[in-house]
Amino acid sequence: MASGFGAYREVLGPSEARAFTLAGIAARLPMSMTGLGIVLLIAITTGSYGRAGLVTAVATLITAVAAPWWGRLIDQIGQARVLIAATVIYNLSVGALITTVLLHAPFAVTLITALGVGLGFSSAGACVRARWSYRLRGKPLLNTAFAWEAVLDEVVFMIGPVLATFLATSLHPSLGLAAGGLVGLVGALALASQRRTEPPLKSRVDRRSRSSRLSAGLLVPIVLACTALGVPLGGMEVVIIAFAGEAGILPYAGFIVMAWAIGSLIAAVLTGTIAWTAPPTKRFRIAAMLLAVSLVPLPFVVHPLPIAGLLILSGLFIAPTLIASVAVTQDAVPADRLTEALGWTSMGLAGGVGLGAAVLGQVVDIGGSQAGFYGAIAAGLVLIVAALCVRTRTTPDGITRVRPDTSPADPEPAGAQTPFP
Repeated sequence: MASGFGAYREVLGPSEARAFTLAGIAARLPMSMTGLGIVLLIAITTGSYGRAGLVTAVATLITAVAAPWWGRLIDQIGQARVLIAATVIYNLSVGALITTVLLHAPFAVTLITALGVGLGFSSAGACVRARWSYRLRGKPLLNTAFAWEAVLDEVVFMIGPVLATFLATSLHPSLGLAAGGLVGLVGALALASQRRTEPPLKSRVDRRSRSSRLSAGLLVPIVLACTALGVPLGGMEVVIIAFAGEAGILPYAGFIVMAWAIGSLIAAVLTGTIAWTAPPTKRFRIAAMLLAVSLVPLPFVVHPLPIAGLLILSGLFIAPTLIASVAVTQDAVPADRLTEALGWTSMGLAGGVGLGAAVLGQVVDIGGSQAGFYGAIAAGLVLIVAALCVRTRTTPDGITRVRPDTSPADPEPAGAQTPFP
């Protein structure tokens, strides 16, 4: 196995690997453009940020609820058909939402279209990670692949908002939302067409077997930990904007937020160069603890530049925590249910992001940005507790089971724990 940055060359060496990961970038671009695109469209067209926020919240909620369902369907009938169906639902709903706003239709109609937008939201990220897991299961390079996807997530969330803002403010209010949908459609179709790298399906009999069930005892703590992780991630953006407003530099708030993303991007790249010997559970716990501790100095700093520096430092622990959460999930569930499991963890993360933005927003309204930073620290403490509850499969003697390299889809039974049906 190659070491350092050579691991990336080894992972991305095969042309088919490059093909599905590039398609995945385009397919998940709507992740970073949908919410902002909706806000820009409605705010510019109607002047109402309240309505814009409500429509975005509805779409986000439905996305979180639908993610496990889409994941289960993908594991049952394959990625291609589900990706195509979802992206068609998404684009038709986006078109309907834009039409209702531009024609000043009743607000209730716009909310109904938001249901479809959330329902059709892309599962491309989970699909790509499932392909990497099938391709590299049991090999050290799988961590590099997960790190690469984390890098691409950061890139998507840097490019998407800038593109959406430019299109909506410079050309037409609807283009920020519409462009994301069209690029996502092209990416989803490209990913769906690559059937050779898609994980194989199990027979109906295999899907009914106990070894193919999700253990609630293992998955629920991971989902709760992802929810706890989402709280500071979602709330910090609100707190930073409030801090910038109090400091009189609101136009530069985006650069302070970007500092967090820069730290995470750097960490994601470096994480993929390390041949980890520690199990994913230990890595997740340590990274979560470091992320929580990195938030502690923030309430005691009043100048923007030191805040940005602290956020870069804090961001260094975001990507390792997210990468380890995927590795923990991959290690805790049967291979043929991985996409569904990632849907559950995505639901937890999205729910935590929404909860964090709402709760810390209220905290900021009451006590300002300093109170918001204290709220983020409290969320970090919850994350530590949740991370300590996460565990993976064990053998009867209590030793963490390591799957052999040659068995991509046949994990052992999970014992007598309560399974998801």
